[in-house]
Amino acid sequence: MPPKRRRLSKNPQTEDEGRPEEENSATIKPQPHEDFWFEDGSIVLATDVHLYRVHKGMLSRFSKVLNDLFELPTGDADADNSEGVPIVRMVGDSDEGVLILLRALYGMSLRDTLGELTLMEIASLLSISSKYDFQDIRAIVKQYLESLFPDTLKKYKDSKIHKREYPSDHLFELIALARRCEVPMILPTLYYLCARLPMEKLVVHLDNLPKDVSKALLLGRTWMSENPAFYLIGHSLQYRKVGGEHSAICKSSRCLEEFRSHLSNFPGGRSGFVSIFDIPDRGVLDGVDMKHSKICEDCADTYVKSVGTSKQRAWNVLSSKFMGKMWNELNGK
Repeated sequence: MPPKRRRLSKNPQTEDEGRPEEENSATIKPQPHEDFWFEDGSIVLATDVHLYRVHKGMLSRFSKVLNDLFELPTGDADADNSEGVPIVRMVGDSDEGVLILLRALYGMSLRDTLGELTLMEIASLLSISSKYDFQDIRAIVKQYLESLFPDTLKKYKDSKIHKREYPSDHLFELIALARRCEVPMILPTLYYLCARLPMEKLVVHLDNLPKDVSKALLLGRTWMSENPAFYLIGHSLQYRKVGGEHSAICKSSRCLEEFRSHLSNFPGGRSGFVSIFDIPDRGVLDGVDMKHSKICEDCADTYVKSVGTSKQRAWNVLSSKFMGKMWNELNGK
């Protein structure tokens, strides 16, 4: 049988209505949350917005930190309480973080729901689950974030991060949180996504970041700018033209001329900041109908392989360029 909830009536009108919003916000007290106010609840969690009357046993079962906190003796006379139930003030915790945590504890399928949450909601859940040592919840959130900001190029291409546009300030906030909560595996990809922002957006955040993070972002951006699209494409064309140890010389001028034609029309091929990871897997041949192309099949295959190899090599050192450590070193933490 599910725990009993108290039926809550709507708040009546008060004399404060119509006054400036800032005056109201200063006097409004946390209100019982309609979904998490159980009549048989044995503890009240208080945020600056809501009161949550829940079950101490449920919290103690999944959080050693809260279990230890509940076992501390309190002075009955001075103890903070609501209707005789002790109150725990969730200092420093957001109301949305507490709410999502409780939903996860009281039956919400967290694995199925994370994809529907905003990045900041997920960050709040990571923060509170790390702070109070909700190990199972933290592990699920950590795993999901590592799928969004993965450690392999293949996983990065498949990541859901490309299906949604996240505000830049949320990415920077997540960097700070990942460092605090010791989730290092998501940092290189996060650093990369922030470093590739337009410079006018990047500089807005640099002063608010720790010096080592600002330095890492700028050095990483410099490294990315030294590996632009036109260099990769031009290098592969030149290699095919003159031949190499494992590559025959292409004798077709029409092949090379069409390659050059596609190169001249390729976005980022002449100017602008273009990361090597922004290049399509087929480079300048992306979208080209090879059946009606003058480009040799062998040249096209060699070129596409060259693009893939160059991107993979860059990804392999991405972590070291931003973090000073290889991917496997971060994974060993």
